[in-house]
Amino acid sequence: MGAYGRLLRYVSEIKFEIAGKVFIGLLISATYILQALAMAKTVSAVFRGAAFNQYWPLLALAALAVVVRGFLVRFYEIYSKIIAAKIKTKFRLMIFDKILRLGPGFLNDKRSGRIQSLVLDGIESLEPFLVNYVPQIITIAISGLAIGLYLATLDLITGAVALGSMILCVGVPYLTVPLVSKSIVSYWRSYAVLNSQYVDSMQGLTTLKAFNASSDKGQELAGNAWDFYRKALISTTYSLIDSWLMNLLTAVASLVTVAMAAYRTDLGLIEIASVSVFLFLANECARPMVDLNNFWHNSFLGLSVAEELFAIVDQPIIVIEKSPADTTSLERALPTVELKEVSFSYFESKGPEVLDKVSFKIEPGGQAAIVGRSGAGKSTIVSLLLRFYDLKQGAIFYNELNLKDYSLSYLQSKIAVVFQETYLFEGTVLENFLMARPQASHEEAIEAAKLANAHDFILNLPQGYQTQLGERGARLSGGQRQRLAIARAFLKQANFLILDEATSSVDAQSELLIQRSLEKLTKNRTTLIIAHRLSTIKKADLIFVLDQGQLVESGRHEELLEKRGIYHSLVNGQLSQGSKANHNLAKELILDEPSPSPEAGTGGLLNETSRGSKNEG
Repeated sequence: MGAYGRLLRYVSEIKFEIAGKVFIGLLISATYILQALAMAKTVSAVFRGAAFNQYWPLLALAALAVVVRGFLVRFYEIYSKIIAAKIKTKFRLMIFDKILRLGPGFLNDKRSGRIQSLVLDGIESLEPFLVNYVPQIITIAISGLAIGLYLATLDLITGAVALGSMILCVGVPYLTVPLVSKSIVSYWRSYAVLNSQYVDSMQGLTTLKAFNASSDKGQELAGNAWDFYRKALISTTYSLIDSWLMNLLTAVASLVTVAMAAYRTDLGLIEIASVSVFLFLANECARPMVDLNNFWHNSFLGLSVAEELFAIVDQPIIVIEKSPADTTSLERALPTVELKEVSFSYFESKGPEVLDKVSFKIEPGGQAAIVGRSGAGKSTIVSLLLRFYDLKQGAIFYNELNLKDYSLSYLQSKIAVVFQETYLFEGTVLENFLMARPQASHEEAIEAAKLANAHDFILNLPQGYQTQLGERGARLSGGQRQRLAIARAFLKQANFLILDEATSSVDAQSELLIQRSLEKLTKNRTTLIIAHRLSTIKKADLIFVLDQGQLVESGRHEELLEKRGIYHSLVNGQLSQGSKANHNLAKELILDEPSPSPEAGTGGLLNETSRGSKNEG
């Protein structure tokens, strides 16, 4: 019940709309009550032997109530959908905003399909409770009290029975919450797993086909689907039992009220003319209970969803922005970047240190490179520089000011990143460009594309800059996507540039174009290159070598080779990769001889995970 209690707080966000719906609901109830009273009076008149012209106005009044109710119900349904759309939008924006503030670190151990099902389908399930159940219970409280008080004026005991029956019908379903909610939670979690598996399968369809694993994955999905089927049956069974109990209580309550009225009439305590009033109004007491029962059962799923939603809402913000935060100190043309004794672990209490007391400095306009084997902590440094996480120990400084003193949005607006895997959003080429700097003009976007050697291939697309790229830019090659990422970096006009393996996943021809673009991009910028191509690393002002989270070597290319340490072994290791291109490049790097191969510029990565198989064969 705690989740439902917290949900009620959000009703205040639409309290005026809820009040409007309650008002319309009361008007609808008034038409039912008016119809019931008119019919009760008509029946009494017939039993008294009254002429038709004496009670036809009552029949006309009942008919008018039916017509008016038809219009009110139509408006009620439309109004309900408007309210539902409004509050669901508020919830989705609230959750999305919280996820954005939690940052990438929060999503690292979450399945995208599960988050998707929560934000889309999960929030949909809140509608029955917030938009239907809450207004209905307020409407019943007011209209039920009015009917009970009216019946009490006819007979106090029977009126009290009617009112007590209504209270019982409202309260009893809460007793079954522990039983039903457990099955509903299980049902929702099973659905979330099935949705996550389905999303994973669709995103990895090419891999499944390539490895001939689609049949096995299909069997796994079938298992998930059957598990969801079983959970759905169990949930439906408990829900139907609870619904049956509620319907039974409603029928018994109506029956008891009429029976009590008949008994007290037989005792001479109630006028015979009043029996018909009890008969019709007892049904009116039961009618809204049936609607309430339906809304209540449709609300069950919202309980488990609310728990997961509030788990996100309650998630503590790891990266806390200082107030007031600095928004001016990075206006200097070329920033200084410095790490001092930086230690970091992805686990708060236990777990290995990903970085252990790493210190280095990049001077304004300098070009530094970080190299190391897979798992050395290179990508972690990128995340820390962008302040996706906060440090466990040490500090990072931009222009001699701690990065924690900067506004997050300001800091990230001053850094351009080209990642190894470029993410392009559904939309046009131009829309993906303007994500870097929304206020940029069309001409500026074209100029950025030209600098990134992307303009020509963009013009060859079906609609040029207005071409829809598809999900994740699936209609483009890896090299084309990477050049669009570089164009975005140009357009952002940031003074600090991070290249995170920007050419590791492209072919030789694409790499040549990208390298030319990167040479232009790194001019007049402070640049950090992460495990980049050796041909680029060689030109860096400083190279920092990481090993198991520690900075073990630093210096220029030639200096590091002379030390014959880890860097030398990383470069020398490419001689044994079996690739002519890698061999020639490594030879060029070590001996400083020109490569006889025209493909020498396509040397492999220092990162051992991506050096071997790509050029073999």
